[in-house]
Amino acid sequence: MLIMSKDTARKDVEILIEKFSKVAQEDRLSKYTEQETKKDFIQPLFRALGWKIEDSSEVSAEENISKGYVDYGFRINGIPKFFLEAKSLKKDLDDLEFVKQAINYSWLKGCTWAVLTNFETIRIFNAEWKTATPFQSHFRTIHCADFLTRFDELWLLSKESFAMK
Repeated sequence: MLIMSKDTARKDVEILIEKFSKVAQEDRLSKYTEQETKKDFIQPLFRALGWKIEDSSEVSAEENISKGYVDYGFRINGIPKFFLEAKSLKKDLDDLEFVKQAINYSWLKGCTWAVLTNFETIRIFNAEWKTATPFQSHFRTIHCADFLTRFDELWLLSKESFAMK
């Protein structure tokens, strides 16, 4: 069983931030596809947070939900903890359709938490809150530049954090 320490995770996240900064400095953000964003940044981030990305019983990919496919479902002992909708580095996460999509996937699966990310920004929503607009379901936003200073908040998405609930 893979046990990821918080210190190791922090170092791995720091390396990802440096990689992201290099891509941004080289003005390559707009060239990244969603698949490349997932492979180069999102999967390594959640691996650093202790999730077994390669184990489909723990992290499912392209899971069929109603009339669509959510990018990832994160489970512990078969119980969904959150669903994640990924977008490419260049996408604007303020797009109402993206927010609705992320929340609806989690809501349809009876899961409290929905995550929308393009790595540069992580937006967390509570899919159970009944709100007039999807943005009112917003719980927390963490920007890549703040991953280290707000690491305890980022750690809330770790497998260890969900396993303790």
